[in-house]
Amino acid sequence: MTRRVDPITIMGLGMLLMPLLTMWHEIGGHAAFCAIQGGHVRTIGAFYVDCEGLSGAARVLMSCAGVLVNAILSVIAYVIWRGARSDLARLALWLIWVSEGFVAAGYFCFSGVTGSGDLATGTAGEGLGAVPDPILWRIGEFTLGATVYVLMVMRAIKALATMIGNGPETRSVRQVIAHGYYATVGAAAVLIGLLNPVGAVITIMSAAASSFGGLAGMISIGFATRPEQTAANFVVGRSWPLFVAGAAALLIFGLVFGPSRSF
Repeated sequence: MTRRVDPITIMGLGMLLMPLLTMWHEIGGHAAFCAIQGGHVRTIGAFYVDCEGLSGAARVLMSCAGVLVNAILSVIAYVIWRGARSDLARLALWLIWVSEGFVAAGYFCFSGVTGSGDLATGTAGEGLGAVPDPILWRIGEFTLGATVYVLMVMRAIKALATMIGNGPETRSVRQVIAHGYYATVGAAAVLIGLLNPVGAVITIMSAAASSFGGLAGMISIGFATRPEQTAANFVVGRSWPLFVAGAAALLIFGLVFGPSRSF
């Protein structure tokens, strides 16, 4: 059985998906729900949206919208992945539904532990607002997020095995996919975050948390070989056009949204 995934192609996918999925969260989620509900999108940065003019339930919905669209895209990509045939399409769709699922669950964990972020509790005008018993809410958020995250890791491991097979001989391909993508997305996010005028705060709180933190499950996936053997042919060759497209998308994303855009 032939199993091969080119690391250059994985880097290209990482550089392409990082800005696209980030903007799905920020623009497709926060900014869209701000505008739809009559708010004013004051600033869009690489990893944040500043929305004015909303309060109460509308403000809460806008704050939760990023996580909501992450979860929706994860489900859609999973459904399409199940019917995909080409190896490259299956790999790209797998990366999308796993990444989006990890990030959605990760936000619950992050806000539960830190009390900040999109699902923050206890402070009016931020996250879920001044809810009663915010500590209990945070415990609930973390418990839910951690449970879903573990289930996502388990499902992602099984799904990857249906593509590349199982056993020790799949280790190198598994690590190229999971660890290569994780390193590419994380490094790209931090580099873009450093361009933001907010500085180190936005880098640590948003860029690093949503990439190195949110996608940390990829580390486990990369080591998740099993002793039992299953056969699978899976080949994704080197694609320089995909690498160039990813680099271009990352460059445009950094130049346009790295310094933030005000309206």
